[in-house]
Amino acid sequence: MSVPAGRLFMTLRLPDRTGAATMALEFARALRADGFDLTLVHGAVPRNGPSVLPDLEALGVATVLEPRLERPWDPRLVRGLADRVRRDGGRCVIGVNQRDRGPALLAAARAGVPGVLMVQNQHHFWGPRPLAALKRRGYRSVVARATTLAVCTSTVVREEMVAFGVPADRTVVLPNGIVVGPPVRLEPGERTRLRAEMGAGEADLLLLNVGRLDPQKGQDVLLEALGGTTAPVHVALVGSAGDSVAARRTADYAASLRRRVQDLRLDGTVTFLGWRDDVPRLLAAADGYVHTARWEGPALPLAVMEAMAAGCPTVFTDCSGRPPVFEEGRDGLMARTGDPDSVRQRIADLVALAPDARAAMGAAGAALVRGHYRVEDLGRTFSELVRGVLDVGRDPG
Repeated sequence: MSVPAGRLFMTLRLPDRTGAATMALEFARALRADGFDLTLVHGAVPRNGPSVLPDLEALGVATVLEPRLERPWDPRLVRGLADRVRRDGGRCVIGVNQRDRGPALLAAARAGVPGVLMVQNQHHFWGPRPLAALKRRGYRSVVARATTLAVCTSTVVREEMVAFGVPADRTVVLPNGIVVGPPVRLEPGERTRLRAEMGAGEADLLLLNVGRLDPQKGQDVLLEALGGTTAPVHVALVGSAGDSVAARRTADYAASLRRRVQDLRLDGTVTFLGWRDDVPRLLAAADGYVHTARWEGPALPLAVMEAMAAGCPTVFTDCSGRPPVFEEGRDGLMARTGDPDSVRQRIADLVALAPDARAAMGAAGAALVRGHYRVEDLGRTFSELVRGVLDVGRDPG
């Protein structure tokens, strides 16, 4: 007999519109459709850039600002969250961001309810080596003893959680997904305008790269690859630095990218577009997509899936392993992580394809996403996993 729906809690330190927050929104949508009430306890709203909070509130999700999520070591955070879970009859706590997973699990344990993790990314612990090691030990201690279920975006992420001490039978792999809508169709004039805005000439093969400017996303690797290429390509970088936890690091990285463009004499090859809210239209105007992340969670990152769904032939790194049911050369092209020479070769391979072959690759990638990565299907699976956790924890009475 399945447990009835009740109230769930979800923690989200950074309610922006990057990958983890977007998946939290889509899984919240599925949980609400399954009859659950949901409270989101979140950190500060981004000052620059969009947020998922209006979308969550439109779903009927109760949103609560918790400034202490910026200080996850504050004991008042766990105590206050646990008190709120008990007071509101919460049946489970779901932790999303790496920095809020520990408090989510500890609050769940204190409130006597299951703790579920959405493990969206591979783990990195920032700071001087002793501090990073201390963060790692603390995280390991909490997740090893307090995780009821870790929902991991790839086998690579699952292996990390098992290495942290989470029993394998408390982990499951569930990839991310996207809302697959009809492709954007541009009028010729608008396509020409957008390509000019992105800096592409008439003879250029225009490649798009979407992601915050951050060492994780590896835009520096892409620049190094472009520095040695003779292919007629132009690359438009969409994104900005903006993680409040590492604002100085990401700002310094963004500045270093601009300096590197100058050093490599790529002014005519690379355009920085900043944050954009019209990425689907930019993808429709591009000839392809390139993604050079050093690490991700899913083997197919959300940005890559969105490019594939738009029919763009893609080059991306194998930083989270090879995606299931992905065929190299048919669905896209994979480069070695952190290897500019490999990225350069894969871009050259894409350029060498005839236009109809690039179109066929784009169509194959779109079919792959439609067949295996529809967020509606994955969201229902996530809700079923949560119900399974509640069923197991139900007092048989």
